[in-house]
Amino acid sequence: MELEALGWLLSLLFIGLVTPGPNNITCTIHSALHGRKSNIPLIGGMAIGFFIVHIICGFTVEYFSEQSTFSKILNYGGLLFIIILGLGVIALGWSGKANKMPESLPQIGMKGGILMQFVNGKEWFMVFTVMATVLDGFGGGLIGILSIASITVTGGLSAMIGWTFFGSSIQHKLTNPSFTKVVFTTLGGLLIILGLILSLK
Repeated sequence: MELEALGWLLSLLFIGLVTPGPNNITCTIHSALHGRKSNIPLIGGMAIGFFIVHIICGFTVEYFSEQSTFSKILNYGGLLFIIILGLGVIALGWSGKANKMPESLPQIGMKGGILMQFVNGKEWFMVFTVMATVLDGFGGGLIGILSIASITVTGGLSAMIGWTFFGSSIQHKLTNPSFTKVVFTTLGGLLIILGLILSLK
């Protein structure tokens, strides 16, 4: 494993987990409405689905790695998505829509947590970008894919547990427009900077 590849992976993982997305928002609201224990099967399902997404993306990148054109499309498409996501996060923070959190959410179990991952566009693009960027640095093949998946799934589990326990305080602060603008602008800016740096890699 190359230390540079590990550094890029951890950077992508951190920003991916702290920026608004279906998983962290669902964990926050689900915990607030149904109690923290209700998130145990939900997070378990998210972890299983997250792992499956990694396997699919990893083998797709590995399969097309020899076809440089498609590999570049995957890589630069993912990087473009990161930059667009960053702009979207900033726009969301300034639009005022981020201050309006759903007041109701049905209780979601393990199956729902798994299925959520297959319709999570942010996650697919992020994982494709991760695999296209660092898979070679982890040795490629099944070992490289599993190594990346083990790090990111562990990080994802930790983040969802964090959102479960501390999400309610964050949710309360998100009703403050000034707080939302600062946080979303910072997170969006980090995404844009990371995308630009990776595009020069």
